Amino acid sequence: MKPLDDARLAWRHLPGLPESLSQFRNFVLSHARAAGLPEAIQEKIDLVMEEVLLNVFHYAFEGAPVAPVAVGCGMVPDSGFLLRVIDAGRPFNPLEMPSPDTTLGIGEREIGGLGIFLARELSRAMAYDRRDDHNVLDIYFPER
Repeated sequence: MKPLDDARLAWRHLPGLPESLSQFRNFVLSHARAAGLPEAIQEKIDLVMEEVLLNVFHYAFEGAPVAPVAVGCGMVPDSGFLLRVIDAGRPFNPLEMPSPDTTLGIGEREIGGLGIFLARELSRAMAYDRRDDHNVLDIYFPER
């Protein structure tokens, strides 16, 4: 089993609140720039990170005290840029969510699910694990 705080990644731990989003964004995007990722990949990372973190902030701690969220990032050999989000919220595997029917009109669609769909479409790969009472979501982005 991989450790929660993978030593290959740089980490930031902040309260699981929407006010933490800008600090997480600055942290991750500075590492993406330092890794030399193209602007187009950085924009995808930014959008996916925002979708994932806002879901965590708004839903993971419903009915429970807000806990810290950990975000790790960095280049992983043969895998590209990894963004890892760890929270101690209620168990939730976003990869089990069905994709929305994008053939339906906006008024005919179920509410929700587009953020996860977007994250799947903009990333190279995603993986989820529930470890030590934590949700661990790995999101991989290509180097180019």
